Amino acid sequence: MCHQSGGLIARGLEAAGIPTVTLGNLPDRLERVRVPRGATVKFPRGATVGPPGNAAMQMDVLRATLAHLAGAGQGDPVLEMPFKWEATP
Repeated sequence: MCHQSGGLIARGLEAAGIPTVTLGNLPDRLERVRVPRGATVKFPRGATVGPPGNAAMQMDVLRATLAHLAGAGQGDPVLEMPFKWEATP
């Protein structure tokens, strides 16, 4: 799904009282579409949670994304996460 569609869906869900967090790899786009809350990683398009086969990193990215959701209303609405791309161990 593109960043813009995800942002529109997230804003609609938030308006209905459902908290959201949008995970993407282009921070400027998440800010431009005004996602209520977003997390970004510097990963290639199509591999937003991490390298194929690297389940440990993928779980770490998902946990950090959900932690950003849990801290709703604290800090920046779009968080740049510090993960580095690593091939399958």
